[in-house]
Amino acid sequence: MEEQIRKLYVEASSRCNLACKMCFRHSWVDERFGDLDPAVFTRVMNDPSLSGAETVFFGGMGEPLVHPALADMAALASESGKKVELVTNGTLLNREKARELLDAGVSRIWVSIDELYENYGKIQVGSDFGLVLSNLEAFNLLRRGTNVRLGMTAVIMRDNIASLRRIREFAEHFGADDLNLSHIIPNRPEDIEQALWPMCDVAAIKAVTDRIGYVWRFEGIDLGPEIPMFKFSQRYKDLLFPDEKSLQEAELFSWKGKPVTRRVNWCRFIEEGNCFIRWDGDVSPCMGLLHTADTYLNDHRRRILHHSFGNVCRQSLSEIWNSEEYRSFRQRVHEFRYAPCLFCGGCEQLENNLSDCVGSSAPTCGGCLWGQGFAVCP
Repeated sequence: MEEQIRKLYVEASSRCNLACKMCFRHSWVDERFGDLDPAVFTRVMNDPSLSGAETVFFGGMGEPLVHPALADMAALASESGKKVELVTNGTLLNREKARELLDAGVSRIWVSIDELYENYGKIQVGSDFGLVLSNLEAFNLLRRGTNVRLGMTAVIMRDNIASLRRIREFAEHFGADDLNLSHIIPNRPEDIEQALWPMCDVAAIKAVTDRIGYVWRFEGIDLGPEIPMFKFSQRYKDLLFPDEKSLQEAELFSWKGKPVTRRVNWCRFIEEGNCFIRWDGDVSPCMGLLHTADTYLNDHRRRILHHSFGNVCRQSLSEIWNSEEYRSFRQRVHEFRYAPCLFCGGCEQLENNLSDCVGSSAPTCGGCLWGQGFAVCP
C-alpha cells in the first residue's frame, strides 16, 4: 500500500452533456452540479503532499471538457512535472480542443466507447457516433509524432456485449495504446438484468472465523494474483453468444493477446496511492464514494453514501491525506476484512455502506464491485 499520493483524480465538473444509459448520475441523491474552482486547484497543486505524485487525472462522474478552464488546469499540472490524463465521451474533443489540450501538456486521453456503430446512441444517449469518429481522427492527426497516448474505455453490459466484441479491432483501427473494460454497476431497477458479472464463473465463498477476526476465502478456483474478468459460465455463454457456442473464454475480451483480468479483495485506489477531489473540494478515497447514489447488488437496492475526509477549500490536502481518520481507513481497506456481500444472500445491512455483519466501520467495502475487480476505472 502506498503511503504517498501517486495519482490525483480531479473531478473538474460534475456536469455532463450526455445521459449515458449506465451512468451513476441517474440515481444521484441530493447532489448538486458544478465546476471546480481553478483557484482551489492551484492551491492543491502547490501542496507538499503531491511531491511524489506522478499523475493528475481529470475524471470523475462528469465530463471534464465542459469546464471552461480545463486546459489551464492541465497546463499547471503538466508544468508541475506531472503526467496529465483525462477521460471524455469524445463529443467535445474537436480539433480546436484537442490542440489546446496537447499544447497544455496532456499525456493521455481516454475516450469512452460503450457501443459501436448503429447501436451507439442507445447507450451513449445524446451523443453522435459520426462526430466522435471525426474527433478521434482529428486527435490522431494532431498527436502523430508525439508521445501522447490514446486510451479507450467501455462498460460491458447485456445490451452491448455482442457488438463490443469488436472493440479490439475498433481500438486497433484508431491506434489506441490502451483499452480499459469494466462491468456495469446497475443504478436503476431496469439495469439489474444488464449486469453480467453474476454470469461469470465466480468461486464459492466459505466464511470462517478465527482469532484474528473474520476471514473469508474462495473455494473451487485457484485464484492466483489475477483471474479472468469475463469468464462466463457455459450456460450464459450459450445465451449471450448463441451463434458462437465454441467460443473460448479467453477470446471474449483480450488486449494485445492478453485476457482482461481482475484481482479480488483488493482496491487499486488504495493500493496505488490514489486520491479523489470532487468538484466542490471534498476529498474521497475512491470513485465509489465520490457521490451519494443508489446502486443494485443482485436484486438488492443499496444507497452508497458519499464519504469525504475533508475539503480542500477549507484545509490543505496534506492535512486531509495525513489525518488519522484517512490513514486508518486506508489501512482497513488494505487488510480488506469486510463481509462478503457480493456472494451473500443479503441482509438489512446491505442497504447502505454504513455497516456490515462483521462490525466494519463506515464506509464499508464488502459490496464494492471495484474491490472485487469487476468495475475498473482508467
